[in-house]
Amino acid sequence: MSATLSTGAFAREAVANEFININEQSSVGYWLTTLECSEYELRMAVAEVGAVARDVGIELGKAV
Repeated sequence: MSATLSTGAFAREAVANEFININEQSSVGYWLTTLECSEYELRMAVAEVGAVARDVGIELGKAV
């Protein structure tokens, strides 16, 4: 069995490991759409768990 990731799995893993730049409006806009949450929810989640997209998604109950 191969230990390599498929292209789609690799892309999802890369997105999950991205940082959410809460100070950059384009980043905030992207993550609001991706995580289907309000800006308040996004900011609170980042304040609670940090800026790694995977952690924020878990905090919000959303898959990244």
